Amino acid sequence: MVNDKVGGEEIVVFWTEGTASPLDTEKLEAGQDVGAAVAYSRQGAGRMLHFIAQNGIIRDEETCSIWNIFGEAVDGELEGEALTPIISVNHFWFSWAAFKPETRIYQP
Repeated sequence: MVNDKVGGEEIVVFWTEGTASPLDTEKLEAGQDVGAAVAYSRQGAGRMLHFIAQNGIIRDEETCSIWNIFGEAVDGELEGEALTPIISVNHFWFSWAAFKPETRIYQP
């Protein structure tokens, strides 16, 4: 989970395990778990939110609401609210870098 600013926009990237790679085995379900990531605007419920992840649970520091990978608050003050998705894609690095070699890798 990452809070950052990209192109002047405050964003958060959530990551979760549970997505298998189709590249290292004949059966998808046996593939290595590479996870999946989703990007959202950090502006939620009329305020800027800062997110933390602990023990697999994502919370915002402002209200302590709990969020899922779909950008939905599932418990707490903001339950029922949803973050606005940011256009993003999940790629294997080798396939992305072949066509976008100028891409910078995130360094916290």
